[in-house]
Amino acid sequence: MSTPEATPAPTKELTPEEKAAKEAAKEKKKAEKAAAKEAKAKAKAERAAANAAKNAPAAIKFTDDFGDKALIQSCTHKEQTWTSISDITGDMDGQEVTVRARIQASRKNSAKLCFVVLRKQYSNIQCVIREDPLPRDCIRWACGLPLESIVDVTGKVVKPKDPTSCTQSTAEIFISRIHLVSIGVPVMPFQYQDACGQSTIEEKDEKGNVVATKEVVVQQDTRLETRWLDMRTPANISIWTLQARVCQFFREYLTNQKFIEIHTPKIIPAASEGGASVFKLGYFGKDAFLAQSPQLYKQMALMGDLERVFEIGPVFRAENANTHRHLCEFVGLDVEMEIKEHYYEVLDVAEALFTYIFDNLHSQCSEFIERVNAQWPHTKFEHKLTAEKIEELGIGIIEGDEKRASKDVYGGLIKDRATSCLRLEYPNGVALLNTILPDDEKMDPADDLNTTNEKKLGALIKERYGVDFFILDQFPASVRPFYTMPSKKSDLFSNSYDMFMRGEEISSGAQRIHDAALLEKRGKDLDVDMSHLKDYIDSFRLGGWPHGGFGVGMERVVMLFLGLHNIRSCSMFPRDPRRNTP
Repeated sequence: MSTPEATPAPTKELTPEEKAAKEAAKEKKKAEKAAAKEAKAKAKAERAAANAAKNAPAAIKFTDDFGDKALIQSCTHKEQTWTSISDITGDMDGQEVTVRARIQASRKNSAKLCFVVLRKQYSNIQCVIREDPLPRDCIRWACGLPLESIVDVTGKVVKPKDPTSCTQSTAEIFISRIHLVSIGVPVMPFQYQDACGQSTIEEKDEKGNVVATKEVVVQQDTRLETRWLDMRTPANISIWTLQARVCQFFREYLTNQKFIEIHTPKIIPAASEGGASVFKLGYFGKDAFLAQSPQLYKQMALMGDLERVFEIGPVFRAENANTHRHLCEFVGLDVEMEIKEHYYEVLDVAEALFTYIFDNLHSQCSEFIERVNAQWPHTKFEHKLTAEKIEELGIGIIEGDEKRASKDVYGGLIKDRATSCLRLEYPNGVALLNTILPDDEKMDPADDLNTTNEKKLGALIKERYGVDFFILDQFPASVRPFYTMPSKKSDLFSNSYDMFMRGEEISSGAQRIHDAALLEKRGKDLDVDMSHLKDYIDSFRLGGWPHGGFGVGMERVVMLFLGLHNIRSCSMFPRDPRRNTP
């Protein structure tokens, strides 16, 4: 039998007064709880503030002497006298200086002393932070700053008892003020010292004995992905400086020879060099292309009576060539000029131009060359035949009082003794190359040189003639553009030439066809689509000056002069088939 459920007692209904009292008690309890929470938070903040004040009293007292610098927003102008690290020497002992530089290294010796190495471009200097005049908090703070951070430092120059390992070895800065301008990151993509080739790792055997040391190598792709960090090394800053000097000397020489600098369009209606290696883009409903060279336009400039022109500008090549010497965008150094009788007039200018560039690099830029050589050793670039070699081999002289035919087995020529740059005709260069090629690889006089054979020929010329720079003249007509003037000597050859450095081509040039009818015929013979070249051909119909010229790859010149092994080392932000960033 089931038990009956209990009936709940009736709930007594509260009066309005009781309800109000209960609600008030509830609100009071809630307020008391909030007040207690606020008091607890306040007490915690007070304890934190007291702890901070206890642990970092100098943060208040020494804010003028160290800490974060206010964001520089051009609020002052020339209120501070700055000194370059490179100018500081031991002769400035006792002088106060202020420098802005990167933190290259830091070392805390004790709570009272630390050393900081500051760097600006090529120069670095050791700095000392002591408890007197600065507090320990400054020492702890400064040594905790990430490497590559930028700081402003003021202090006295002191001549150390013994030279330091820094470039400014006869001086130190005893810091009295240091402020952070821009902070680096704790973990960098790679270390500056590693990028400089100054770090090694030890290989040990099972017993822990060091058996070998190896240089820490930063891979090229890693460098290029953070190029702005890689650029900071002394070798790389020197490379960018040498690039600037090559362009400067190129411009100086040609300007002094009454050449006019021009600026041609880079968006063009047709491929300037023919072939498929051209970047195509849309142009307001039509097709356009990025210029493979300024070739057609510098020729047209001559037809406009400018007589002698040059250009320094970008060149674009859509070549899917992932080699050590190819780029999809590079800096072109281009020359075009009228000739009176012979394209040797152009070669004379080319030789004198390169001689001017190389001589000035050696005489004015030795410090930059040495900085590159310190990280990537190379042999000195030689561009002139010695007087001894000229006589030993019976080198021919083209002009002047000593004009003479060549007695050299391979017909070596120089313009004159002052320039003494080697010229060989193409078939003779092939004959020299054939002396080392197997029978099944020997070349006919009009065969094209591939990259491998170029290098072999360069090595042979270095061995025989003692030079790294030479010109091959009378190239096969079959491998030259349609606008190249054919040779009167043979239909197989043309009035064209290449220039080489350390066995690699750095320039191509030729006498150009200045007759519109012959130009059209050559284009037709080589199956060139001339429909988009009407303006170019028409420029010769109104009277065309005989002319010639050449184009040079600036990055290749720098790479080969310095004996480097990859052109990407000489391109600030290289563009190749696999890379169009950063």
